[in-house]
Amino acid sequence: MGSFFKSLFGGGTDAGEKPEEKEKERKFDVLKYDGIKALKIRKVGYAIRCFNEALNLKEEAETLEYLALAHIQQGENKEAIEAYNRLAILVPEDTDTFLKRAQLYLQEEQSENAIEDCQYVLQHTPDYRAFLLLANAQNKLGDTANAINNLTQAAELKNDVMDIFLLRAAAYHKLERYDNALDDINRAIELAPEEEAAYMQRAKIQEHFRNYEAALQDYATVTSLNPFHEQAYLESGRLLMENQRIDEAIQYFDEALEIKPDFGKAYLARAEAKRLKGDSEGAQKDVETGSALCSETDDETKCPVNFDNLYANRPL
Repeated sequence: MGSFFKSLFGGGTDAGEKPEEKEKERKFDVLKYDGIKALKIRKVGYAIRCFNEALNLKEEAETLEYLALAHIQQGENKEAIEAYNRLAILVPEDTDTFLKRAQLYLQEEQSENAIEDCQYVLQHTPDYRAFLLLANAQNKLGDTANAINNLTQAAELKNDVMDIFLLRAAAYHKLERYDNALDDINRAIELAPEEEAAYMQRAKIQEHFRNYEAALQDYATVTSLNPFHEQAYLESGRLLMENQRIDEAIQYFDEALEIKPDFGKAYLARAEAKRLKGDSEGAQKDVETGSALCSETDDETKCPVNFDNLYANRPL
């Protein structure tokens, strides 16, 4: 492919054989479809070059869509947003463009822009995806009540989408409406029984109701689905320690470390359990091992594990 542009633009073709516009159209088609082929075989950088060269010849919706997709595959969200900006001007009636751009805005923490795109879509069509993305943006901005309202409208349009109930459960939880949160998280699990985040959320709700065995079971379900889910191990150990089940907590961390020997925070958590057990020497060894394994730039890992912060930082 390296000589492709040279042969295409370097005079290899006698432009006098065809009308100028026809030749321009031919070059556009060759560049566009060469880009599509490159994208299919994961030569994404070359595909982007082809699409940009094609778009220099003609601004065309499908090529802009491919360009945005290529940038997304490269993790270049800002460039993808720019492609969608051009596409939105070219085809303003295509609401999917605004939904895709809204999703990228959310990833880039530009919630206000995401809200504008979702509202634009909802002015044209009652799309459950727009309500869901709008609620997500509002939730990020702390507008929890309106997020719940929009998720309810999304659920009325589409009642079999797990993400709607997962996000609304989190919003209800934030407002301490635990009964509503439990109803929604149960619905989410019904729709997606292998979704780890749903069990993590439900465990927290069960803890509020002091259903500690049910919470422990949910954490256990997470580790059965994903034996390397660190947070589930930490939450289970923390809950066992809070209920004075120190020996069980130590055994639990032992099992976690058998599965993941470099699990630094498990060593630190087990150190706290050993300290409560009166095993000062064992606790000190675990602190030293855990501190060595944890990142030296993370000051929190040098201290006893703050389970509340760990949970707060986990994306829901």
